[in-house]
Amino acid sequence: MAFQPQVVVITGAAGSMGRKLVAHWQHKYQLRLLDRLAAEVPGFHQADLSHWGPWVEDFRGADLVVHLAAIAEAHRDWYELLGPNVDALIHVFHAAVEYGVRRVVFASSNHVVGGYQDQPDVVLADSIPPRPGLRYRLQGQSRRSDAYAAAKLFGERLGYCLAESHGMQTIAIRFGWMWRYGPNEPKYLPKDCDDWFRLMWLSDRDYLQLMDCCATADLSEPFVVVNGVSRNRGMRWDLEPGRRLGYEPVDDIFEYL
Repeated sequence: MAFQPQVVVITGAAGSMGRKLVAHWQHKYQLRLLDRLAAEVPGFHQADLSHWGPWVEDFRGADLVVHLAAIAEAHRDWYELLGPNVDALIHVFHAAVEYGVRRVVFASSNHVVGGYQDQPDVVLADSIPPRPGLRYRLQGQSRRSDAYAAAKLFGERLGYCLAESHGMQTIAIRFGWMWRYGPNEPKYLPKDCDDWFRLMWLSDRDYLQLMDCCATADLSEPFVVVNGVSRNRGMRWDLEPGRRLGYEPVDDIFEYL
């Protein structure tokens, strides 16, 4: 039987992914919207999730939590990520357990398997050992995402532990390339990006379809990892775990390029 949430908490609701999801779900669910920058946005609650506080009351009676809140800049160092990307996710998962939330959808990242970047024959499936960290260029400089990737992997492991120990269903989505506040069209990709980034593109339409599936799918096990990418020709990301939830992406980056 499909899961049928009514009350949904979205953290990071004022971010680019959050705003798109809020617009998509605003007439479908009773939404409770949390963001540390949301003080002046009607209907949003300001919350610093890195500290346990009054915001946890928004979890009372919730059926589903979508945890999007985090610093999304992968080049940040540990001291910048500990609060928003580690402490915050610990508090969110703990609040979900405390208030009996049945399902959490966690925004993980493709960076969790970024260590396979230079192994083109490896299929990026949920069954391969994680290898966090990714090499890329930003503003002409070489960067690595080791701390960011490790924090996302920690979120996956914490979700797995709580699914095992408390029965709270957890879906970790290893999101691909989706970062714009406006339409996430391929023409906005950096001109110097390589195939690793190009082939992990996720369209807005496929993103929202995937979130619908994660919100309502009947899960056969309490912890699931899926790849959040579109059906881009030649990609290495395995879409089968998402298909088991009903996800059938329709967009291909090469149809737009």
